[in-house]
Amino acid sequence: MKVGSRFNGPPGSGNGGYSAGLLAAHVDSPAVSVRLRKPVPLDREMQVRDGQLLDGDVVVASAEPAVLDLEVPPAPTFDQAREAAAKVPWRDRHPFPTCFGCGPGREDGIGALLGPLDGRAEWAGVWRPAGALPNDGAAVLPEIVWAALDCPSAQPVAPDGGPAFVLGTFVAQVEQPVELGVDHLLLAWELGREGRKAYSASAIIGPHGVCGRARAVWVSIG
Repeated sequence: MKVGSRFNGPPGSGNGGYSAGLLAAHVDSPAVSVRLRKPVPLDREMQVRDGQLLDGDVVVASAEPAVLDLEVPPAPTFDQAREAAAKVPWRDRHPFPTCFGCGPGREDGIGALLGPLDGRAEWAGVWRPAGALPNDGAAVLPEIVWAALDCPSAQPVAPDGGPAFVLGTFVAQVEQPVELGVDHLLLAWELGREGRKAYSASAIIGPHGVCGRARAVWVSIG
C-alpha cells in the first residue's frame, strides 16, 4: 500500500481519511475502525499484514471491523448548506492549507469546506465530486469517500482553524456510491471533548439518502 504525495494532509504526511480508507479496504466489514498511530509516509511502499499498516517494523496504523451506530441529523437544504459554507472560517485561517481533503489552495482536491448552519449545532457544505478525483467512471472510489468524511469532522472541533488537530481514530462506513458531477450535502457535528481529545461525526448525503457516515477522535497538537 502506498499513499501518493497528492493525497497529503498535514505537510509531508498522508491525509488521515484517505489513508484510513485505503487500509480499510483490507478489512471485510461494512464499518471499519482505523487507528492512526504515526504520520502516514508519502510515496513509500508499505506492507499490510493482519490489519496493520507497516513501514518496516513500525506500525503506522491498524484497522479492525466495527459497528457504527450513528444517527445522522436531518439534512438541511442545499441553499442552507451553501449559505453556511459561504461563511466558513477555515477558508482564511486553515491549519493545513494544502490538505487534499479541505485545503483551500488545492484545485485537485476535495475542497470540503463547511460552515455553521444558522440555528443548528451542525456544520454543512455542498460537494460536487469532480472527474479529476480517483473514480470508477461513475462514482469516486471508497478512499475518497473516507477523505470527504474525515476533513468535515475536524471543522466544528476547531471552528476558528486552530488549535490544529490531527486524526487519531476514525470509524467509517460507505453505504451508497458518491456519484460524479452530482451535488452532495456534507454534514458534521461535534460530539464532545476530553482533555486534548475531541469527538465528532460526519455524513455525506446524496440524492438517495446517506452515502457514508463516520465518527472521529481528534487529538490536539496545538
